[in-house]
Amino acid sequence: MEAFTGKRILPVTVLSQARSKADDNPPDDAVAAFKHVLESIRRYRRFIMKMIGAGALLAVLGSLFMSPSYLATAQLVVNARGGPDGAGTPGNSAAPTGGSDDPTIDTHVTVMLSDAYLRRLLPAVRSLDNATRAKATDSLLGTTWSKIKALLPFRKAQPRDGAALAALKGRLKISQERRSRVISVIASDANPQRAADVANLIARSYADELVRQKHAMELQALDAIAAQSAIVQHDLTKAKEEWDASHAGQTTSSQSAAALQWKITTLAQQYETLLRKRQELTTKGIVAEPDVTVIADASPPELPSSLNPFLLVPPITIVFGLLACLIAVILKRLDRSLHTEAEATDALDIPCVGVIPSIPLELSNFPRRLAEESAVSYNRAVRSTVVSLIAADPVSPRSQHVVLVTSCSHGEGKSAIAWSFGFSAAQLGQRVLFLDFAQVPRRAGGESADLFKLLAHDGAAAKAVQHIPELGIDYISSRLSEGSRLGPLVGPKVDSLFEHFRTNYDLVVINAPSLDDAPEVRLLTSWADHVLLAVRAGSTSRDVVRSALNRFARSSDLDTHIKFWCVLTHGVPSELAPSEVAPSSESTLMLYYRRLKAAAARWISIEPVIDTSDRAETALRARK
Repeated sequence: MEAFTGKRILPVTVLSQARSKADDNPPDDAVAAFKHVLESIRRYRRFIMKMIGAGALLAVLGSLFMSPSYLATAQLVVNARGGPDGAGTPGNSAAPTGGSDDPTIDTHVTVMLSDAYLRRLLPAVRSLDNATRAKATDSLLGTTWSKIKALLPFRKAQPRDGAALAALKGRLKISQERRSRVISVIASDANPQRAADVANLIARSYADELVRQKHAMELQALDAIAAQSAIVQHDLTKAKEEWDASHAGQTTSSQSAAALQWKITTLAQQYETLLRKRQELTTKGIVAEPDVTVIADASPPELPSSLNPFLLVPPITIVFGLLACLIAVILKRLDRSLHTEAEATDALDIPCVGVIPSIPLELSNFPRRLAEESAVSYNRAVRSTVVSLIAADPVSPRSQHVVLVTSCSHGEGKSAIAWSFGFSAAQLGQRVLFLDFAQVPRRAGGESADLFKLLAHDGAAAKAVQHIPELGIDYISSRLSEGSRLGPLVGPKVDSLFEHFRTNYDLVVINAPSLDDAPEVRLLTSWADHVLLAVRAGSTSRDVVRSALNRFARSSDLDTHIKFWCVLTHGVPSELAPSEVAPSSESTLMLYYRRLKAAAARWISIEPVIDTSDRAETALRARK
């Protein structure tokens, strides 16, 4: 055979020389890469649309579950500090004034964001959470949900201080406003009222704490002055008593009297100084301003500060689309399956008679539905295949044809193609005999006669032939089992039987099992004029098909006049396994579950798109 001796079998029509001349000039790499990307997108466009739809759906669902964020701002001002005695002095300009360069502002910001300060506020923040949650459960639905959560054994425990502190710092921002003495406390939360309460709590707590610290320092200073005043007053009283005693007794010298007088004067001055300091501290505590003052309380914001969650839908959809395109390019690069007639012809070195559109699922098991003409484009493509095979050798002296239809593996649509092939040939006026060697037990002709029984008991061929009036073809059933393979078909009776078939029929269609199901299919090739190999487009690897052709080539009785063809099928697997056809005891619910599972698997599958348009079919007929 030429296909296996290195010589390529030409298709039905010889390719034009313009194509070979055009292939001599390789395209530019950039153009080739761009065409590869476009071809990948075109081939996997359904998968890309599924990915885009899934991305848009996930984005919409995520947007529905995303809660808006509200920002509430409370403001504090750091009061300016001047020199204690610098008013009106030239050196007053060098004293700190509390401006933008004052490190005091940075100190306040750092202290307010410190863990120690925020940890002290955690109880107050939790009380705010409880109050907000209590307001949210005022409605009937909220009350019901709170009662249900109270009964649940796996209620959410209160977070620890570390987690609560991290969450508080995560939604809190404290910063200086535009190099001024104003400090902004910004709190974010999904609840606007809670955001305002947290901001006000942070700001007012810090201001109040500074006031308390300053008041405590003043009290400590007053206590120290009071203690010193008591000591000085005691010493002064004692010195006066000694002075009075010395004057009364006239026993002290003038030098001792002078020293005692100096001591009394010094103690009196110290006492007056302490009284003056006490008065100053008291007056300063009443009149002086605090270091930090709250100038603006936070109010609950009316509008959320975060973007509308639905604005995330377009970018997420675009990202999913780009990701799907990238996956499509990778799949196209790694794809070893066949998609077009040109790919099949180049890869297998045998002619490809066309691409069959999506095969109806019921044709393999209910062939009589071919007469209903429900799939017009499918029947048209099959008729085109029939014409191609019948007109393959117009100069052949033998007008009868025997066509063997097989495939590499199960589920590639060969049974539906075989039935459609015979039906289309009958519509063209051919006398057709259909030999069914498929694995599925029940076929259209029933089981009253079997080819194996005919060969075993030397019966007449007419006894095994049944006529199917709906399809206009004759039928012979040949049920296979594990104990009755194709071995009986190699006996001497087979030659005379097939000569009888050739004499009485214009076309004999043999629906053979796949090579994986029955390797003995190679024995049937010696009777055939044409071997039609069904290949599922976009699924079956070209390496698997080449392996199948090599197995045919290793057959010792392979005649050189046998022509090998391939046809690309498209769609879901159109053949059922014997276990799926046999009666089952499964419940209806399990049957619906299996159908739903199969539909979901088809939806999420990454199947390339095979173009089988009318224009392609018209071109196919023109080639014939």
